[in-house]
Amino acid sequence: MNPVSSDLNDLYLFAQVIEHHGFTAAGEALGVSKSHISRRITDLEAKLGVRLLHRTSRRLSLTDAGEELYAHCRAMIAEAQAGEEAVRRRTAEPSGLVRASMSVAITDIVLARLLPRFMLRYPKVRLAIEASNRQVDLLEEHVDVVIRGLGVDVELSSLVQAPLGTVRWGLVASPVYLSETGTIGTPDALPRGDLLIYESISRPATVLRLIGANGDVSTQTIQPRLQSDNIAALKEAALAGMGIASLPLYACTREIEMGTLNLVLPEFRSREGRLAVLFPTRRGMMPAVRAFVDFLKDELPPLLG
Repeated sequence: MNPVSSDLNDLYLFAQVIEHHGFTAAGEALGVSKSHISRRITDLEAKLGVRLLHRTSRRLSLTDAGEELYAHCRAMIAEAQAGEEAVRRRTAEPSGLVRASMSVAITDIVLARLLPRFMLRYPKVRLAIEASNRQVDLLEEHVDVVIRGLGVDVELSSLVQAPLGTVRWGLVASPVYLSETGTIGTPDALPRGDLLIYESISRPATVLRLIGANGDVSTQTIQPRLQSDNIAALKEAALAGMGIASLPLYACTREIEMGTLNLVLPEFRSREGRLAVLFPTRRGMMPAVRAFVDFLKDELPPLLG
């Protein structure tokens, strides 16, 4: 597309002269001098190389070229006004697309309960959700919101971080497995070869840290039977009696209530988990994105356990 050679402000002034039937009236309406408008129109005619107006002391009329240009100027102004109105509507009511990335566990287990409620509350907002545990570059990938656990991997100092709460982690196992293993009263009694550990395969899980109610830490050397960054897979393995799983408790609330999984060493936490919603900036945030962030801050923490 070729750039416009004329100053768009001059085109606007030209249209105002026609609509107000003269330079004086246009100047009064716009709060600028008649001489300024006259000089700008003269410059416009010189740039286009054509006369746009017939000027006499009594009347002002358009040339053929002026008639044609005026039609396009009116269309230009109408489109600009429509654009401004569209933006005002967006800022008045949440609408449009929100692109978000969140871990597989959060997507599968928690947000499946929340997203329908959000979409009913904001029917004009569309969502594009990526379920992924990978690191996301919000600016490069044009993602509006990321939900992640905060840890050593999160080097996102340039982002705004809004805390969503602390995730409770614990050890769980099936009653069948525990009946075969016997009572586990202390961390030292854990069968270290039957542990199901949440961790990326890029990091060998060789140590299990358990945090007691008073903050004391017990460290156990382990050789997990299963290591995965997929919480659903770990939970299924625990339900099948494959061992003791380290899981966020929100992921197995229903199973604990039904008795298909039991807490092991309930006074200990198997991980520290802080969850946050991350976004590039609050300045200029579209109402749809702000509505999504506020909704998560209000609705997600009670589900974290």
